[in-house]
Amino acid sequence: MNDHRILYGDVQASLFTLEDNSIDSVITSPPYWSQRDYGFDGQIGNESTKEEYLAKLISIFNLMQRKLKPEGNFYLNIGDKYVSRYGNTPLAMIPYLLAYYLVTDGWNLVDTIIWYKPNHMPAPVKNRFTNTYEPIFVFSRNKKNYYSEYNQKVSISNILKIPLQPVPYKHMATYPEKLVETLLGFGLPNDALVLDPFAGSGTTCKAVQKISEGYFNPIKMRSIMIEAYKYYVKIIKQRCQIKRKDIRKLSFQPYHIHPLADNFVIPEVEKKIPDETNIEPDNVIIKVFQEPANFHSFFPLLFSDSLANILDDDGVLFLGLPNHDIKEIFSIAQLNNHGWVIRNMIVVPRGHDWIPIFMLVKDIKSVQYKFNLDNIRVAHQFEITENWEEVDFIGYRVEKAPVLYKNADTGLIGKVLSHHPNGLPHWVVVKWKSGKYSLEEVINTSGKVNTIKLYCPACEAELKKFHHYKESVSCPSCSLGLWQDMNSIPKLLEVNPCVKPEYLHNEFMIKEKDTRKDYEGKFKDVERQNIGQSPGARVSVEEQFFTVKRYYNVKQSMISDYLNLHRINNGFTKNELTKKYPPEYKHTVGHWLRKDMGGSLPKYEDLMKLDELLHLDQSYINYISRTGLKLQTVMADTKGKNPGDFLDLPLPKVINMLKQVGE
Repeated sequence: MNDHRILYGDVQASLFTLEDNSIDSVITSPPYWSQRDYGFDGQIGNESTKEEYLAKLISIFNLMQRKLKPEGNFYLNIGDKYVSRYGNTPLAMIPYLLAYYLVTDGWNLVDTIIWYKPNHMPAPVKNRFTNTYEPIFVFSRNKKNYYSEYNQKVSISNILKIPLQPVPYKHMATYPEKLVETLLGFGLPNDALVLDPFAGSGTTCKAVQKISEGYFNPIKMRSIMIEAYKYYVKIIKQRCQIKRKDIRKLSFQPYHIHPLADNFVIPEVEKKIPDETNIEPDNVIIKVFQEPANFHSFFPLLFSDSLANILDDDGVLFLGLPNHDIKEIFSIAQLNNHGWVIRNMIVVPRGHDWIPIFMLVKDIKSVQYKFNLDNIRVAHQFEITENWEEVDFIGYRVEKAPVLYKNADTGLIGKVLSHHPNGLPHWVVVKWKSGKYSLEEVINTSGKVNTIKLYCPACEAELKKFHHYKESVSCPSCSLGLWQDMNSIPKLLEVNPCVKPEYLHNEFMIKEKDTRKDYEGKFKDVERQNIGQSPGARVSVEEQFFTVKRYYNVKQSMISDYLNLHRINNGFTKNELTKKYPPEYKHTVGHWLRKDMGGSLPKYEDLMKLDELLHLDQSYINYISRTGLKLQTVMADTKGKNPGDFLDLPLPKVINMLKQVGE
């Protein structure tokens, strides 16, 4: 057999052609579920449900198991996915569900390696830890295998810190050659045959070739790459110098998929709750167990009202396991279907090993949970400086979002009247498509969060805690109950009131500026969903522009109480107030007056009518309606970065960090 071959076709059909007990090692990363469209029929990863996706992979790996030698290993790298839905989106836990089902299908899970990416993709999320790692599961057919025997001799660390590797191909899901080379070094014999059933751009083959052709201590290895996508086959052929005679094309064969068995049983809560489970009510609860028995005693409480009643509805539970046993992680994954939402699985190194800490919130739609990212940001590796002085913003596009205005509009910046200290415009004149001109304030990207202050209407003491979506709040100085009637509405003060500069209006002509970069790279003409989150990719194909945003992060539940008090004071029922608006507002007005996740804020024109009807305070009108222009661009946050879900800190420091997210 030639040293390196490509089987061009469906993975199942290709596996049927391989001899049983012939493969020493399988290293692969299958297409992640619902992440990208590779543009051909029969592709894996575009199944309608994650259960169908998992069942298909289990079927494929069941067939592949027979091809592996009795002592061989199967290294499986697979990423996770947040399932989009109304309310809090759960982390699907796809890698660990798949690993669990593979174990029940006959595989032996030898180890779970954490691949941490020091140069991981940044993400704009602010209510959870950003993803910085992926698991690599080490499977075998038998207890005696290459990995286990090597680990007995050399004590393998199951945490690998390996950066992502840029490649010149339109493939955002490549793992680095260094990662594959590391896995190939875990005990494989000379002349080992390596299989990648989802070859992609051929990274596995390239790593095998580098080891076989290395200058120092080369080890003879051979490889078989399976790939169904024509474009990737061309990449592998070019990248790995595979000859045409070593490429075999195969026809698709239908799959016979067996549905996943749902064998999870909800645990019963013991009548006597162990002392280990005793916890005080709080907004952030942290339980990191040192012994499996203590976790097993605590776990049933997650399916009862015992824990739900002592954790605030907007609170966060951090639950740490004593190890990364796949059965226990599988049990935690079931919480997504039983009243909880998994937002993160945080990895904390412990010597050569690691433990998981799960970030859980209640599966409710009445309130957003508290997660103060600014309290736990960490410094960037390199100092982030912003200098916009050399940028000419004349001609930059400005968009009015429909969520803020009934009549959305677009415009262009025609004049810059003043600047922030970092060179970003402060006050600008915008010429709108409608023909109107307006003076607009630009929100400084490096400035502090725009804030307000509220004071007690009776004693005028400043209120640190001034509203709660369902609990009563009182002034700590005079004990006045707030939000009870018109006389108990706190006084609102803008910390930075709007002071517009003088501007003598004159008309001008302006041409829109193309802010996209001149770009001929690998992502030219690629659809947005296939670019990924790479800053380099995004800045290459996206333009810079300004959007009209709310100046303040308006607390919708507080505004709901405020509007309801004014509605009652003016003698309107909810139905009567709704009738003051056109028929299409039948449900809209009700959303302004509710405080759960279905609540909303009135648009500017609607707020002006509410003012006519309810006689609102100007300070609250400003709080709701004040806007500013926000520059939409790809850049790092100057306040610091999200620490990510791989926390390489001593456990006490990790716990201290987690406490701060709810403050």
